[in-house]
Amino acid sequence: MNIFDLLIVQPVFNLLLFIYNFVGDFGVAIIILTIVIRFILLPMVRKQLHQTKLMRKIQPELKRIKKQAAGDKMVESQMMMALYKEKGIKPMSSILVLLVQLPIFMAVFFVIRNWAHYLENFTYPFLQGFMNIPDLIANPQTPMLFGVIDLSQWPISDGQIVWPLLILALIAAGLQFFQTRQTTPDSGGEKKKMRDYFKDAAAGKEVDQSEMTANMTRNMMYFFPIMTFVIAVNLPGAVVLYYAVQAGVAVLQQHFILRRDVDEMESLADQPSKRVKKAREAEIVVKPKREVVNKGAKKSGGTTVVRRIKAK
Repeated sequence: MNIFDLLIVQPVFNLLLFIYNFVGDFGVAIIILTIVIRFILLPMVRKQLHQTKLMRKIQPELKRIKKQAAGDKMVESQMMMALYKEKGIKPMSSILVLLVQLPIFMAVFFVIRNWAHYLENFTYPFLQGFMNIPDLIANPQTPMLFGVIDLSQWPISDGQIVWPLLILALIAAGLQFFQTRQTTPDSGGEKKKMRDYFKDAAAGKEVDQSEMTANMTRNMMYFFPIMTFVIAVNLPGAVVLYYAVQAGVAVLQQHFILRRDVDEMESLADQPSKRVKKAREAEIVVKPKREVVNKGAKKSGGTTVVRRIKAK
């Protein structure tokens, strides 16, 4: 048994086995397991959604920064980083929940592929004599949902379509769309297509990188569900069920936190970062250079700098 099996696969398998012992249905056990995992991750999810709330709140400030930078990408980047630091925003923190769930997703995949083998070799000793588990180990049953849907099958296998699992894959893709849409900030303004940006670049026009990035983010909202469906039809039904349920629970959690708990989230979003003692605002000013006399000719000029001033 390797370290991944020992730390991830075996605990997930035994938790699933423990639930299955009481409900008597493998699919229902997966549904309960998924809900339990999502609620264990709730504190992490709340932090992630707090970041989403902050990103939505600073959209007007990002537009103001873009206007003040007047096309100077270096200055714009410096001001955005200063704003992120002031508000306590960590752009990469949104993938933390995904990274935590990925090993669990893989564990469910391995469990369904090696169900009989895991029953014999991965069951914890204290569960081997627990209630109905000895009979299950002696007579492994095919993992089923509601006793009628074989979760060990693929939605499309050997040219045959298993319609319940294919519909489940479509549901998983649809829930993925709503889950992504809930957490995608709306930057507002004109929404150009990617080919328009390429045309502008080919014509020698300056392309706004921030607008292009926002456009790509919006496109990913439609790309992820398609990718989810393509992956789902090539996975066992048990894994598709797990993904669909976790996406559904995520949509409900996000709806509750982002919509119904608005007052609390806005209160959190108004708090400055713990790492920044005093809120500050960056602004662009023109600092005149010292006059230099060179061979009788007087030269003067200005350079654009970023000055930080205390907020009122």
